[in-house]
Amino acid sequence: MREPIDSIPGRLLRHAVERPDTVALTRLGPEGTPTSTLSYGELWHRTGAIADELVRAEAVGRPVLIPERNGIDYVVAYLACIRAGAIAVTAHAPRANDRSGRLESIIKDAGPVRALASTSTVESCLEIGDPSLKSLQFIATDQDAYGTDDLDEPPGIDPDREVMFQYTSGSTSDPRAVRVTHGNLVANLDAMSSLFYREGSVGTVCWLPLFHDMGLIGLVMTSLVNGITANLMAPEEFVMRPVRWLRAISRTRSEHSGGPNFAFNLCVERTTPEDRAELDLRCWKSAMNGAEAVRPETIERFIEAFGPCGFDVSAMQPCYGLAESTLVVSTRRPGARLGLEHIASKALAENRLERCPADQEDAVAITTCGAPIPGHAVAILDEDDGFMDEEGGIGEICVRGPSVTHGYRGGEEEDRFPESIDGRNGPWLRTGDLGGFIDGELVIAGRLKDLIIVGGSNHHPQDLERTAGEAHEAVDSGGCAAFAVPDAMAHGGEGVVLLVELSREQMRATRKDEAALRVLKESITAAVRSAISRDHAVALSECVLLKSGSIPKTTSGKVRRGEAATSWREGTLPVI
Repeated sequence: MREPIDSIPGRLLRHAVERPDTVALTRLGPEGTPTSTLSYGELWHRTGAIADELVRAEAVGRPVLIPERNGIDYVVAYLACIRAGAIAVTAHAPRANDRSGRLESIIKDAGPVRALASTSTVESCLEIGDPSLKSLQFIATDQDAYGTDDLDEPPGIDPDREVMFQYTSGSTSDPRAVRVTHGNLVANLDAMSSLFYREGSVGTVCWLPLFHDMGLIGLVMTSLVNGITANLMAPEEFVMRPVRWLRAISRTRSEHSGGPNFAFNLCVERTTPEDRAELDLRCWKSAMNGAEAVRPETIERFIEAFGPCGFDVSAMQPCYGLAESTLVVSTRRPGARLGLEHIASKALAENRLERCPADQEDAVAITTCGAPIPGHAVAILDEDDGFMDEEGGIGEICVRGPSVTHGYRGGEEEDRFPESIDGRNGPWLRTGDLGGFIDGELVIAGRLKDLIIVGGSNHHPQDLERTAGEAHEAVDSGGCAAFAVPDAMAHGGEGVVLLVELSREQMRATRKDEAALRVLKESITAAVRSAISRDHAVALSECVLLKSGSIPKTTSGKVRRGEAATSWREGTLPVI
């Protein structure tokens, strides 16, 4: 019988004692061959030695920055913070010509007392980093001079002790630090482990950025607490050649991996029959699909493309989560059917989920994201701040359970974490996301702040974006953004602007042919306007065609509609 996880250091110590030579972490090169490894015994000693350095630096209970690249040193730094009692501030290494300002804003907000990184990354920080980064005192994570740690039982950890600041992806606002406790982290890891990890599981592949919770917690930490190998890749290696991800799974025989919806789409679009012929994906048992809207058409295309490679439909794992609840809130269970459904768009506009036949005129394809994880409750809040007792209604998704964090650093938006709602004790998390239930499985309908109201009807931007992405073959299916704008013609109501990106292939094909580009632009905008009018009864105020990659997105691939709307108003978008 599986033992519940009670302590992260305790689990690591057990693995160091029982399987010291088992590989805990592997850094894979671009072609999937290991370039470095670290065993569970070595992981325990290295993290303990660096934890000792943090204690001597008086970093206990204080923020410690991890400005590191994807690799073994990132994980070592993170675990050293947990063992030392410091607060890990997950970040990314400085990048040349990075104008996002994200790293600098994290440093300013968190006020770290130390920074952990490998020697080579420290050199990069000092060479190309912002002055705020250069001013930090670094502890190198790859120094052999540190002492070795004995295999002693670690002291108990208070569940309420903060172990990390997880900065949100900022889909609707600037990133904020979510205060994650040891109890939060253990609860989420334990729930995921109970569902997807078994004795004899052999490996995980992670190309996701480790400063993002889906990669660090959802893939790497779940692997380590269960004593299996986490194989790490650089995100850019995947983006340059998506087949590398699938090759890594195939060659390492890993059972667990995943990414946002766009990653599965890229694999279909940018792999050849020759690429697919060399893959054996029968080993893949859990393909986590989350962090952005999960599109049914992407799932269907991926299964069609890689089913012949051994990928089983039962492996696809649509899920929903957010940093404010540590990571996962709901997910498809192993053995459960894949929730590909059709609902009536007319009912959706009235905030109802109503199944319908796929060939019904107003049918909309959706994907359910499974049931709430064990030990947690999810409820739907209506407009009057009362919980819906029956399925089928759409409202704000609220979460209760041990994964719900203590809120944001500085106490921002405390009203998002009420002690009770509608007479039911919490604490609760008001997610700001819209959704409802079908047969006990959660359906995500969009962001509360993004809801578009036209002519008295509600429209979720994801639905408009999906329709636009399917309206013309030259449109980048993941490159659309819809948002509401004041519309004088609507007598004080709202109009809708839709931004549409031209696909990379069409950009290359027409970049030297202005006449062909003009014809293509007219064809796309006409097709998008017609499809939106036909499927949603919405007349677009404006349809704007953009160059590929122009729409602002978060680090996890979510469309930043607020920022896109601002750029549209300011006229700074690269319009074709």
